[in-house]
Amino acid sequence: MFNQARWRAAISAVALSAGVHAAGAADPVGQALDATTSANRAASESQGRINQLDDATQQMLERYRSATWQSQQLKVYADQLEELARGQEAERDSLQRQLTEIDRTERELLPLMLRMTQGLEKIVAADLPFLKQERQERVDGIKRLMADPSASNADKFKRILEAYQIEAEYGRTLGAERTEVDHRSVDMLRVGRTALFYLSTDGREAGWWDASKASWQPLDSQYITPVRRGLRMARETLAPDLLQLPMPQSNAGAKS
Repeated sequence: MFNQARWRAAISAVALSAGVHAAGAADPVGQALDATTSANRAASESQGRINQLDDATQQMLERYRSATWQSQQLKVYADQLEELARGQEAERDSLQRQLTEIDRTERELLPLMLRMTQGLEKIVAADLPFLKQERQERVDGIKRLMADPSASNADKFKRILEAYQIEAEYGRTLGAERTEVDHRSVDMLRVGRTALFYLSTDGREAGWWDASKASWQPLDSQYITPVRRGLRMARETLAPDLLQLPMPQSNAGAKS
C-alpha cells in the first residue's frame, strides 16, 4: 500500500508538470505580443539611431554650405586684394618714374632758371627806358632769391615766370608814369613795347624816345593833344580810342 501511494503521487507530479508545460506551449497570443514588443523596441532604437544620423547629416550639410559660402567670399576677397595689389604696384611704378623725372627736372631746372634770369636782366637793360627802377628791382630780387639756398626751386621758378608775365603784359597795354627827362619832370606814355612819348607837366612840350640814338627827341606840337589823350587812356580816365602818334619806323618825318 505504501509503495502504491508513493507511485501514485509521483505520477500526479509528472502529470501536473506536463500540464503546465503544455499550457505554456499552447499560448501563441502571448508569444506574438512578446515578439511585437521586442520588434517595436528594436524599431524604436533603429529610428533613434536614424534620427541621430539625420541630425548629424544636417549639421554636416550646414557646415558644408557655410564652408562653401565662406570659400566663395574668401575667393572674392582674394581677387580684390590681388587686383588692389596690382593697382598699387602700378601706382608705385608710376610714382617711381615720376620721382626719376623730378630728379632729372631738378637737375635741369637750375641752369634753365639761371639762363632765364640772365635773359630777363638783358631785356630790361636793352628795352625802352620805362619803369626802370621798378623793373630793375624785380630783377635784383630774383637774383637774390636764386642765391638763397633756403628757397625752393618751385618758389624761384614761380618768381621768374611772374616777372616774364609782367614783361609780356607791357607789350599789350598803355602805361603812364611820372618821371624825369633831361632833369625835367614829365609824364611818360608807353605804347606797348613799341614807343615812348612824354609830355611836360605844363603841357607845352612833347617828345619821343629815339632808340637808335638812345635819347629823347622833341615832337611837333601837333602831337601834344594825342599824347595827352593817350596818358588819360593809360590812367583809365578816358575811354580807349584811336591815337594818331608817330611810331618809330616813321619818326623821321615826325622829327622835322
